[in-house]
Amino acid sequence: MNFSIIEITSTDFQIENCKVCHYRNEDAFRVNIFFLEADSDTIEKIWKRFSNMVAANYQNHEYMGESKFEKWNFYIIYVSKAIVSKELKNKIENDKFSSRKIVEDDYNKEFNHEEANRLIVQHITNADLKETVERTKETSISAYAPENKKLWELLAKEEKVSGDRKAQEEFIKQINAL
Repeated sequence: MNFSIIEITSTDFQIENCKVCHYRNEDAFRVNIFFLEADSDTIEKIWKRFSNMVAANYQNHEYMGESKFEKWNFYIIYVSKAIVSKELKNKIENDKFSSRKIVEDDYNKEFNHEEANRLIVQHITNADLKETVERTKETSISAYAPENKKLWELLAKEEKVSGDRKAQEEFIKQINAL
């Protein structure tokens, strides 16, 4: 699934101290992703207004038609180089109005087209899942090798010692003998 940047013509989206981008795929089932890059204070002040602007300008019949798939595949990713408080992050990501929202904070990269597509893969499409599974297959799993095999064998016995004082004492003697 390839995503391209879509020009935003509305001047409402020219927000001071913010970079705003709109990405969309050209597949039969469209996914719309809006990015708002700003510092955490700005995000705190305008995230709700931005969400409302996206809904008013893009989540309408003229833009989307009648597709229920497109209705549920509308995303906003808020990007901040600073850490966004957990409270604010939860408030934004749990807001159910208009779109699914993601907060990418403590972001230390230059936000550009490649990074936008990387974030789309990471948070939305999981298109890298096959490569992730392939890398996981390369990990070898070895059998557990205890340092003291006799002690391990003693622990593996299914004798119950719970509540049986004599059995507990005998068990401790066997451990001490090893």
